Order: sequence, then structure tokens, then C-alpha cells
Amino acid sequence: MARSNSFIAAVTELDRLPVSVGVLELDGTIVRVNPAGTEMLGRPVEEIIGRKAWEFAPGAEHIWDEVIATARRVGVFRGEIAVATTQGARNVRYSAALRVHEGETVVVVLAIELATEPDNVRLLDLESKQRLEALGLVAGGIAHDFNNQLVSVLAEASAAREDAMLGDAGRDSLRRIEAAAHRMAQLTRQLLAYAGRGRFVTEVIDPDELLQQTHEQLTRSVRPDAELLITPNAGVIAVEADRGLLRQVIVNLVANASDALPAQGGRVTVVSRAVGRPDGRTWWRLEVGDNGAGMDPRTAARIFDPFFTTKADRHGLGLSAVHGIVRRLGGEVDVDSKVGEGTLFTVRLPVVVGAEPQRKRSTSKQPSVATLRGQRILVADDEPSVRNTVRRLLERRGATVVLAADGKDAEMKLLEGTYQLVLLDVMMPQRSGYELLPFARELQPNAKVMLMSGYTEDKRGTGGEEEPDAFLEKPFTAKALDRAIDELLDRR
Repeated sequence: MARSNSFIAAVTELDRLPVSVGVLELDGTIVRVNPAGTEMLGRPVEEIIGRKAWEFAPGAEHIWDEVIATARRVGVFRGEIAVATTQGARNVRYSAALRVHEGETVVVVLAIELATEPDNVRLLDLESKQRLEALGLVAGGIAHDFNNQLVSVLAEASAAREDAMLGDAGRDSLRRIEAAAHRMAQLTRQLLAYAGRGRFVTEVIDPDELLQQTHEQLTRSVRPDAELLITPNAGVIAVEADRGLLRQVIVNLVANASDALPAQGGRVTVVSRAVGRPDGRTWWRLEVGDNGAGMDPRTAARIFDPFFTTKADRHGLGLSAVHGIVRRLGGEVDVDSKVGEGTLFTVRLPVVVGAEPQRKRSTSKQPSVATLRGQRILVADDEPSVRNTVRRLLERRGATVVLAADGKDAEMKLLEGTYQLVLLDVMMPQRSGYELLPFARELQPNAKVMLMSGYTEDKRGTGGEEEPDAFLEKPFTAKALDRAIDELLDRR
């Protein structure tokens, strides 16, 4: 496509930037690259212009549609990829954003080369990234379908326990069903965490406060005959993290340490502290140690691999999930182990300087089961079992429920009536929940909009105009649905 002189003038400023910048058509064709970009690729500009991006970054072809869709939806797509240069493969971190000039939309990509590594290390890293991408695609499909089915199991079982006529034996059976469903959901979350997929919402957290809030759960994770020593000593600092996933990191490490303890007794130590870095930054460091048998170097080298375990009754996802979560938070995790002496896991996350940690809202208040009579609620989900379960849970509280089988059906239902609450699944045929969100707000300005999903790659925060009023993670219990709805309606 020919470009006007004004377009060329508009992007000339890119030539002065010290980082690699490329301007691409929506189909991936490169139309401009700055000098830093040609230097990184080691090729003259004539050999770059007019070619597809994936001729230089082979993995880009498979994720290009996702890059465009995410940049269009949330403003920018960020990632890492291997780039083929005349000096061999190079790993780069890049950001892609859409810009409009003279009515034409283009993709502007900024790339920074990561630290140089030996060729054999880069090749291994590229193979690892490819395996991780494949695992992520599989995990995403599993999570979406699996969590949809678990909605019915968890929600129906938890709602059935409300029956006052139910005997103790029946109530105990339902509790065991719920517990098994929660364990299945946890396995899915661990797989997604390792693969770097799934919903990821960060906030500014006080790590010592989180450690104290997790104390009871950590105590249950350690054998009764073992000693657990927790030392929250980081002081008043803040890290940016997903609260639930960071809690999962701590619990998984402590549970793993407990598994490594000797047959009788043993000790697990958890220490939180702030440490300085040579570059002047401050990092939060979490240390989880045990005095167990330790590991030989061969075992320690594979400890973060998915499905690798030395325990016959374990699935090998806990530590791989820790690795995936910490990596997505921009941190580091490593292990130091000596046979006969024990093991120490260390997690490091960057401290957000000058930030005020957000305090977790109390959940001690039990959700009410007050009537929803007079509330007209739209529920859109492509899974029939989810639609029917949610409808039953809402109707038990007196709500009038309208169902939609996919995104297009939901759009038509939004045009047909007035609602006080709109529940939209994120991943639906025709239109996704995020695509319907602005449409719902335009047509139903007085309604609250809640999105729900067991798997979404959107890494979105809260508070922006493109965000829902609430997000409900699948699978959920009847109590969780009640609490989420009550909190939304209370905010009005």
C-alpha cells in the first residue's frame, strides 16, 4: 500500500529513537523500520520493507490475530519472541499498539533486545517457549470447558446444602463433592498459571499482610507433627501482584516443603524481607526452606518442569505453577538444595516505590439471601448447564431471569428489554463478553454488568471504562454468586 508524504513525515521521528521500531499493515506487512531496527536485524532496510513480520519472527504468524485483537481491545499487546538476525536468534521484548493516520490503521511495534545469551541457551529457550505456547493453548481449552462443567457441580451442590430438610449424611456427601470440585478447579488454575494463561488482575499489595492473612491456610498445609516458623519482616513495602495467585505461590511452596520433611518432625521456615539490588532497586524476597532430605542437582534442575514429581501421589503442577506466576509478575524464583541438608526456595518481586498497598476488603459478612424480586437479570452463556444453574440460583431469590445462548443472542436480548443486572460469559460465539460490555452499558445505562469466565487471556485491571462492574471466576459456588450480586446491588 502506498504511503503519503505526510505519513512518512509523521513517522520520521521514530528514526531518532534508540529502540527498534517497526510500522506494519494489519496483515503483518512491514512498511517502515527505524535505524535501530535495521541494526538489530543486521539487514538493510530494502530487505525488510514489504516482507511479513513472521519472516523475521517465526512465532509471530501464529499469534498475530491475538496481537491485533488485544491491541484493539485494551490498547497494547506485550510479549517476548525470538527474532532471526544475521547474528543468530535474539530474544526481544516488544509492545504493539494500533494507530490511525489519515483514516488508515497501522500497527506500531517497539522492541528491546533482551540480555545476550549463548546460542545453545537461546535455542533451548526458544524450544521451551514453543512448548509453553502449545501447553497454554491446550490449557486454555481445558480450563474453558472443564470450569464450565464445574459450575454446575459446585453451585448446585452448595445450593443443595441450604435445604433445611437435608440430613447430616446428605450434607456431608455434598461437602465432599464440593471439596473434590475445588481440587479439580485448582489443578486447572495451576496448569494455566504455569502456561502463563488465565485471568490476571494485579493490585498493590503489602506482602507481609498477605502472609499474615494466609497463616491459617499455611498451617493446614504443613504436617501436624512439623514445626512452621513464619517471619514477616519486609516492613512497609508494596508489590504489584494478583492477590490470589501470589497466595497460591506461598501455599504451594510451603506444601512442597512439608512434603520434603523427614518422617518424624521437621521444620518449615517462611521469611519475608526487603532486599537491595546492585542496580539500586528494592525487591521483596520470600524464602521458604525445609530441613528435609534435599535434592541432587539433576532433580533440582527439573523441579519447575510441569508434571515432574518425585512423589507417586502428586501431579507435578504445584512448583511449575509457582514458576509461571512469578515469571508473569516480573520476578524471579530459584532453588538451592543440598542432599541431606534441605532445600531453600527464593522468590523475588520488584517493590513499587512510594505506592500505598490496597487493603483487602473484609469477607466476614455473610452474603444475604434477601429477595431479588423486581430484579430483571440477563444471563448470557454458551454452555446450557451454566445457564440453567445460574437461572435456578437467581430464581430461588425471586429474580426474573432472561437467558441468552451466545453473544449475538445476548445483543438481541439487550435490545428487547430493561435489566437491572447483566451477567455475560467472556468467551462466547458471535460476540465475547468484553465486546458486548460497551454495548450493554449504552443500552442499559442503569444496569450493573458482571463478566464471568473460567479462562480468559485478558490481563486487565479494574476501574477503567472498559472494565465490568465485577468479575466472577468460574467455577463458583452459590454463596460466591450471591455475594457478588449483593455487592454489586449494594453499590447502587
